[in-house]
Amino acid sequence: MKRDNLMPIALVLGLGVMFVALGSYFQPHAKGEVAVLPRYFSITAILFVIFTAMLLSLLFSRNLLVLAKQKRTMELQIIHIAHLQEMMQVIKAQRHDFINHLQVVYGLLRIGENDQAQNYIGELYQDVQVSGEILRLAIPELTALLMVKMGVATARGISLNMSIESDLKGLAVRPLDIASIVGNLLNNALEAVEDLNSPLRKVSLRINENSHYFVIQTRNPGFIPEENKAQVFKAGFSTKKESLERGVGLTSVRHLVEKNRGKIVLSSHLETGICFTVCFLKAK
Repeated sequence: MKRDNLMPIALVLGLGVMFVALGSYFQPHAKGEVAVLPRYFSITAILFVIFTAMLLSLLFSRNLLVLAKQKRTMELQIIHIAHLQEMMQVIKAQRHDFINHLQVVYGLLRIGENDQAQNYIGELYQDVQVSGEILRLAIPELTALLMVKMGVATARGISLNMSIESDLKGLAVRPLDIASIVGNLLNNALEAVEDLNSPLRKVSLRINENSHYFVIQTRNPGFIPEENKAQVFKAGFSTKKESLERGVGLTSVRHLVEKNRGKIVLSSHLETGICFTVCFLKAK
């Protein structure tokens, strides 16, 4: 409760006490009786005590709200700092890898393998371009998450293709929620392909927007039968039974999407694979 909102309430309470006190004093005169001052002062004292108690309660409630808000802000800042630290670690690792890439290119040029050097530079350029697109996002927490997921996918030998066509500026979803949604969707896709043959170990993430919606979409090879689609978002359901912790991520995704008034759609085809599409309506 803001201080500006507290002053009118205190003023109304004060005026109420004053009117009640004046009423208790002039009521005997209206009835033709003689006002008893001790009785009047006792009523006034009681009303003053009530007014003071109510005002102190308002001040106490306001302080509790301020403390709760400060605590929540501090928690979000801690999470934000943790994500930024993760992103800095990834950037440091990429810097080290970039030096290695330069040495490879230099070595290929020295031995006259110009075509191989050109192909190597082309692949390296694609990775740098994706990193630049991620850094355009208006949500630092999501940027840090995607940088980390790129490193995770590379370590698992999975091709993670990201297409960032929107910076998500104006998205009315908490950074913590959007990072959890995207993180769980990517975790689900990476786990789905980690046991497949090398040509099928690929996951794509697309972030874009249209005139009405912000759209986040993940796609990976695989197929979910029609009878299992309704079970995918239920807690505990998973096609992999070796871990008791599975079957939780997609349930969390659906909860967070619906909490933020979004929609999530699952589609699955033998040719195009499994696709999760999340849409958030743009603020008018």
